Amino acid sequence: MTQALYQRYRLPLACAMIGLLLAVLLVREGLGRWRDLSQWQALAESAASLQARAPINLERLRQSAESRQIQLAGVEPSDAGWQVHGQVTSEQALQQWLLALQAEGALPLQWALEQDVSGLRFDVLVRP
Repeated sequence: MTQALYQRYRLPLACAMIGLLLAVLLVREGLGRWRDLSQWQALAESAASLQARAPINLERLRQSAESRQIQLAGVEPSDAGWQVHGQVTSEQALQQWLLALQAEGALPLQWALEQDVSGLRFDVLVRP
């Protein structure tokens, strides 16, 4: 009798086992993709928060210049941002400062550098 039951239910049991294994594989794959999408969403949120940081203010601009031994002679507000005047020891120092301003969120729009009696004088238009 058991042999007859085994022969009778062997094919349905095999199909049920295959179906169960397929369901486990589908659930496992779905959870893996959901985890990946969650990680991408968290990454996108952190990137958006980096871009949404506070704009640079005048005090941070002055501190940034002082930390690079750049002397600011004046900062005047303009339509596009700030017109910054000052003196610098070398072209590389000015270039590094402008790159640092970009990293802090400011956008140098125009700049000029000329030789003066006491060193190099610069004018920079910065959008905060």
